[in-house]
Amino acid sequence: MPVTPTYPGVYVQEVPSGVRTITGVSTSIGMFVGMTKAGPMAEPFRCTTYTDFVRTFSDDTSSTQLPNYVKLFFLNGGTDCYVMRIANGATSATVALKNELGAEVLVLTAKNAGAQGENIRAIVSYGGPQPETTFNLDLFQWQYDAKGNRSKTNAESWKGLSMDPASPLFAPTYITQNSALVNGALGGAVPAAGKGSSISGRAVDDSGGFQPAWQPLLGNFAGVKTNKFQISVNGSPYVEVDLSSIAVTTQANLINDIESAVTTKFASLGYPGVNVVVTFPAGGPASTTRLKIEPATATGDINIRPGTSNDLTVPLMLGTAQGGLEISGRWNQRPAPNGITFRPTEAALDDFAALTQNGLASIDIDVMKPDGTFALDTVPMTGGALPSIVTTNAADPMAKDASASSPNGNSDGVREKLGIIAQRIAQFTPTVATNKNKWTTNVANYRLTLSPTDDIADNFVSTNFNVPAATLSPHFPTPNVHWYTVGAGGNSIGRQTSAAATASDGSAPIASDYDNAYLVIDKEVDLFNLMVLPPDTPGKDMSAFYGNASVFCQQRSAVLLMDPPPSWVSASDASTKVAGLRVGLVKDFSALFYPRITIVDNGVNTNVGPAGAIAGLCARIDGTRGVWKAPAGTEADLRGIVGVEHKFSDGEHGIMNPRAVNVIRVFPNGIVNFGARTMDGDDDFGSEYKYIPIRRLALYIEVSLYRGLKWVVFEPNDEPLWAQIRLNVGAFMHDLFRKGAFQGATPKDAYFVKCDGETTTQSDRNLGIVNIWVGFAPLKPAEFVILYLQQMAGQIQV
Repeated sequence: MPVTPTYPGVYVQEVPSGVRTITGVSTSIGMFVGMTKAGPMAEPFRCTTYTDFVRTFSDDTSSTQLPNYVKLFFLNGGTDCYVMRIANGATSATVALKNELGAEVLVLTAKNAGAQGENIRAIVSYGGPQPETTFNLDLFQWQYDAKGNRSKTNAESWKGLSMDPASPLFAPTYITQNSALVNGALGGAVPAAGKGSSISGRAVDDSGGFQPAWQPLLGNFAGVKTNKFQISVNGSPYVEVDLSSIAVTTQANLINDIESAVTTKFASLGYPGVNVVVTFPAGGPASTTRLKIEPATATGDINIRPGTSNDLTVPLMLGTAQGGLEISGRWNQRPAPNGITFRPTEAALDDFAALTQNGLASIDIDVMKPDGTFALDTVPMTGGALPSIVTTNAADPMAKDASASSPNGNSDGVREKLGIIAQRIAQFTPTVATNKNKWTTNVANYRLTLSPTDDIADNFVSTNFNVPAATLSPHFPTPNVHWYTVGAGGNSIGRQTSAAATASDGSAPIASDYDNAYLVIDKEVDLFNLMVLPPDTPGKDMSAFYGNASVFCQQRSAVLLMDPPPSWVSASDASTKVAGLRVGLVKDFSALFYPRITIVDNGVNTNVGPAGAIAGLCARIDGTRGVWKAPAGTEADLRGIVGVEHKFSDGEHGIMNPRAVNVIRVFPNGIVNFGARTMDGDDDFGSEYKYIPIRRLALYIEVSLYRGLKWVVFEPNDEPLWAQIRLNVGAFMHDLFRKGAFQGATPKDAYFVKCDGETTTQSDRNLGIVNIWVGFAPLKPAEFVILYLQQMAGQIQV
């Protein structure tokens, strides 16, 4: 904005210079489209090294030559490329996971199609802050070396997943958006959501009456200081409820008072209508009761945590962290955990708590014999150096712990015993010295989990697990598979079912697959310069696909590099059959190189098309000499190869070059590309884009100016704008002139930029058009160096 002077002094205002630097675009970004053994399907992936490519797509060349082409690209000087994996009819590995009751709840599908998806393994566990509400999903993929040895790779770990669609960690959506290995979806028989609950872990002895048992724990009874807890209902914020004013008389009155206190507290904080249901179910041991709180709604959850003072949750063991049991209304929508677990339902907690201290003397587990089979062995729960199950009077219930004094009335015995069981199983030495214990253990709240060690087979399911205590056996569901297998390899084993069809890499792409790939590339890839279509096998003729590819290259200002048909075996074949290859081709946006080159693939000499190596060569010459230099000549040696399929003489070369067949020659200084013509470079055509460097230089200028002049759109269309255009475009062209990109001794001879009232008429201005004319004098390669020799005759003296 202009400065309006208001006081005597000096005013400083910055004025734009009108200079907008035009930066040249890249000239050698490759685009490889074809089959691979792994990697994302129909999704362009950018690679800056061959290691990037192998990590994503694999270097397996058993059914594709694309890895060899990309490798040759980087060996010959390429530094940047996109790879687009396509195939016809490829399918993905899938597995449907069941819950602990046998209903399919979560479907995992390999993110990338192909047989390698069947190497993905999934591990479900319930360890976490809310083990009966959320679940964890660990993923990895087996990778096999040349000897068949396997190792884990691409490991992922997703914690605290939920089956609640309102949760930000809703498993199907979260996994799909974040995992690089699998997509998630709901199963076909997901049970309806139910009502969750929070039940106290302490079983209060009320054999002397309800009031005498509960009055010392809460309410306005003399000396009671444990009256507060924080509660969240159906995902609400936590609010603190104070029960200090309640008079504990009858069970019915206490139920009503707690329900009223919760509702009133929520309403006072602006959350009206939040109601709960309170009950005092039997606690397992004889004459005991627990406190249970549920939502008043048909579905939902209750979560409780300690109060800020005068806390009630610790002495009552209320809330997961304090030893209570909180079960989500969606607990049965979760996939079952792997291995063997004790499922802590309310009934299971009661049965365990009521069991006497000596009621669980041992547990039978599988141990591995030297021949790899399994046998039953017995893990004693008493004796030896480890803690024993029987820690107090054997007649006491399991609910009683070993502590002489504790804030919860020595009522944390169940969790204590689960810890002892876990320790004894983990450190068990098999009865037979040659056998091996192959179990690891974990306890999360009341969830005891036994997991096979990593060296056990993926689909292992224990058949010899037994809990002699009859009341506990129903709470250990049928042992589950070691790891879930994504794909047909885990079909109907444990709690997994797989898709009927085995994952497939698909067959060689057909024309429609390439056409669909171009549509995706056009949307997803900003810029590429050199397109290569590697075949699935070395002997495949790709000629049928070049026509559409060249049209796409023309649309995207790129050049198609083509391999010769494998059927060409002589110079005569190339010179006479190349005309048929031009049918349907955009000739000045494509170039052909012949013959095929020889590489060592898995220890065997193999002939492959040269297009990948030529793409890398173009990148190397661009970096050292510039895009205006032909990627040919003695400095254009091809690297990473051991020979060529056919060698040619000068005479044979002489019948191919006029027909625009770029010949790869064997010279004393190496194997070099010795041709620089586009498919429009036949001597009979007289094309101005006869040579590859001229076509590529023109594209470089076009794309650079197209991108560098975007600022012009919507600017006032008059002389000030035209002057800025001439300034900026002229600076860009002059820089190319100084680098030697054009013919001419002076800038006037080398290029021109015209943008004024002559190029843009008033009619153009009325239509919103500004016309810019840019011309350049290209450098043409010196294909034919004519050497004149003359003998000097003896001088005649006169």
